Amino acid sequence: MKNTVSSGFKSAGFKQASAAAVLLAVMALPMMSHAQKAPTAQTPVPAQTAPGNELRHPELEKFKTDGGEVEFIGHAYGLDGWLLTRKDIPPRTAYTTPQGGLVLGNLVNPQGEVETMSQLHALKAKMEGSQEAIPGAEEPGSTVSKSERFYATVEKKAAWAQAGKDGVPYLYMFMNVNCDHCTEYWKALEPAVKAGRLQVRLVPFGQAPANREGGAALLSSADPAAAWSEYIGGKKEVLGKGKAVDGSLSAIDANTELVKTFGLAKTPFTIYRRPDNGALTVIAGKPSNMMLLESELARN
Repeated sequence: MKNTVSSGFKSAGFKQASAAAVLLAVMALPMMSHAQKAPTAQTPVPAQTAPGNELRHPELEKFKTDGGEVEFIGHAYGLDGWLLTRKDIPPRTAYTTPQGGLVLGNLVNPQGEVETMSQLHALKAKMEGSQEAIPGAEEPGSTVSKSERFYATVEKKAAWAQAGKDGVPYLYMFMNVNCDHCTEYWKALEPAVKAGRLQVRLVPFGQAPANREGGAALLSSADPAAAWSEYIGGKKEVLGKGKAVDGSLSAIDANTELVKTFGLAKTPFTIYRRPDNGALTVIAGKPSNMMLLESELARN
C-alpha cells in the first residue's frame, strides 16, 4: 500500500521562468556552513485552466508589469515562495507573509538548511518533466490553486495501489472496485500499463461494504493490477473481505473523506500532471478519448 497526497481542479502552467533562469537562481544561492538538501481526455476537462497563484503584494504585481516573471516555488513555514526573473537583472527569490509582507532573499529552515534550494530544485525538476507536487502546496495558508492543493494532498496523504512499473508517467484514478465505469476505464488503460508506458495509481474509496472491503483488499494486494482484473473477470474472492491487511480499511475511510472534502462528484475521477508543460488535468468520469490522454502523459 502506497501513501501519498495531492489535489486540485485547475491547471497551473509553470514554464514562465526559463530552465536557465531557475538554474542560475540555484547557483546564486549563498553557501551555508550547514549541509544543504536537494529535493529529494475526453477533451480532458483541461482542469478548468486557472490563472495560477494569487499574488499578495503590489511589488510583485509591479515587477510583472515592468516585464518580469513571477513564479510560485512552494509554501513552507507559513510563507509563499516566488522566483523573480527579468532579462536585465539576475534571478532572485522572495517570500510573502500571510499578513501581506514581502521579504527578499532565501528561506532557511530550523536545521540551518536553505529551504529555497529544495524549492528551486523541485521547480527545475517539473520543468524537466517531473510530475511531483509543488512543495507545501497542501499546507493551510498556501495561495496555490485548488487543483495544485488537491494534487499535493493526494501525493502525500492518499492511500493508493500501484499498477504499472516505476519510472514511467503516472496518473491518479479515484475509483470503486464495483463501479462499472471504473471497470471500463481500467480495461482501456490496461494495455498501456502492461506495455510499460503508463503507471496508474489506483485510489479506492467508498462507504458501501463491497467497495470499502474490496478497496482495502486492493490496497493490500501484492499485484493490484492483476487482482482487480481477476476480480472484474469473476474471481470475487481475490478482493474478498479476508484479503485486507491491518490498516487498509482505515486507509479507505481516509480516501473517502478526501473525496468528500474536495467534492469529487463522479467516478472514476482522474488527475495527472503533464510531463511536457507541468499543467494539471482533471477528468470527471470515464474519458472518451484515450489516445489524447495517453499522448498528454507521454514524455517528449
